Amino acid sequence: MSFLTDPALQQRFIDALNANEDFNTQAQAFDGSILLQVDSDQLWLKIYKGRVIDHATAAPVFGYTFKLSGAERAWNLLLDGKRRWADLTFPGTRYFDNDPELKTVGQAHVEIATEGNLLEAARLTEATFILAYALRDSARP
Repeated sequence: MSFLTDPALQQRFIDALNANEDFNTQAQAFDGSILLQVDSDQLWLKIYKGRVIDHATAAPVFGYTFKLSGAERAWNLLLDGKRRWADLTFPGTRYFDNDPELKTVGQAHVEIATEGNLLEAARLTEATFILAYALRDSARP
């Protein structure tokens, strides 16, 4: 079980998103859902007019608009402040501590992948940055 399954964290996270004016502005024209996946744990967020109006611990039968998924190790890099959201989600390597011989230079990979409707995900780039940092802040003691 990952940090994503903690009901108290989920509520702090949703409350933080709904209180964030920048998130409300960036997601104002979005009527869809975002699925966060940490290993096999999921948190589905239904967003309408810049607010999270529903959530569940799994995607419902009608799915999601787009999904942000990665291993708990990758998400913990964000939560611990060791990596920025862009470091984990935009292709490329910025840190070579796990590849000192530079064998993976030039290979495009991400630690946290975006799947589903990539047009909507791209349109909500700024909102997903805000979402990621709200999650990070909500996970702090």
